[in-house]
Amino acid sequence: MPEGLLPIISLLVLAYLLLLAELFVPGGILGIIGFGLIVYAVTLAFEISTYWGVGTILFSLFVTIAGVVAFARSKTARRLMLSDTDGKTWKSSAEELPELLGKTGVTVSKLRPAGVADFGGVRVDVISDSEFLEAGTPIRVCLVEGNRVVVEAAEALAPEGETSATGGA
Repeated sequence: MPEGLLPIISLLVLAYLLLLAELFVPGGILGIIGFGLIVYAVTLAFEISTYWGVGTILFSLFVTIAGVVAFARSKTARRLMLSDTDGKTWKSSAEELPELLGKTGVTVSKLRPAGVADFGGVRVDVISDSEFLEAGTPIRVCLVEGNRVVVEAAEALAPEGETSATGGA
């Protein structure tokens, strides 16, 4: 075994321990130090000979790739990575908004001109078409554009020519 090989091996072991610790203690400092130690170990190996330098590079690449693959398949990695727990696919709320067109609801907050309205238990951000509306006002959806829901007071939508119950012809 060539003289000076033990410090190189020690540096590589320490470097990979620091990279492993970086997975559990985020911040980047341990990873940067670990990467620096690998570079330093390769530099020292090239001082021994070109063959030891190239061998150290190949060894480092092999250990890094094998470590990443082994970690990705481990239970620890599965616990650290986010995953879909309910099995449902993602659905944009904008896909459901066109279904609101023509529906009636009640304002939850004051619409000045924007606020929140309730449509059968579903709260939606809405915009008043023309006027400020107080909370509790009956409304109807008159326009849906993307994620913009425009409403107007429900009494403003009564058909023309309709007479009240007390008057009439």
